[in-house]
Amino acid sequence: MKLLSIGAFVLLVASAASLVSGGQSSKILQQSWLQAADVLPERTINELETVIPAYTERVFGLFPPTLRQKVVARSAVELMTLRLLLAWHLAPAFLIAGVIGFLEGSWARSNQKGLVKIHSPMRFSLALAGVGLTPAAILLWATAPLRVPVIVVVLSVFTLAIFSIRNLIVHAPTQF
Repeated sequence: MKLLSIGAFVLLVASAASLVSGGQSSKILQQSWLQAADVLPERTINELETVIPAYTERVFGLFPPTLRQKVVARSAVELMTLRLLLAWHLAPAFLIAGVIGFLEGSWARSNQKGLVKIHSPMRFSLALAGVGLTPAAILLWATAPLRVPVIVVVLSVFTLAIFSIRNLIVHAPTQF
């Protein structure tokens, strides 16, 4: 589990560094704005258009002066800010996935003929890792140096959350 967490963190840092150092962040930013219009209502898009430059300046101001000089492209910071705010606006969809997984797991567990006294620790730990990878997948999308449609992120995180939470409940140990 620790190795998986360390690997996700290293991938997140490498992805952010690639986004900042690459020169395509402004192009990806424009494409992300177009894709956001497919998922969010027009009123929310208009609010984000006014808020994102202010958030970008605020985040950019928190950087140390040496890092501020190295990061010439503010569009990379603006892209990450846009994607994180999109994830924030899509949080109810991710919570719905968690509720669906919980309800399905509870139903499956209550309908078991005889509770197995010893559940597979491997399945339980895989389910726990899946629950932990759900926010990591969102952060990796926020820092990805390529164009990934928002609907793909929503569907993949939704599916990961449902199956992970369901398996977490079904394979939870009955005795400690």
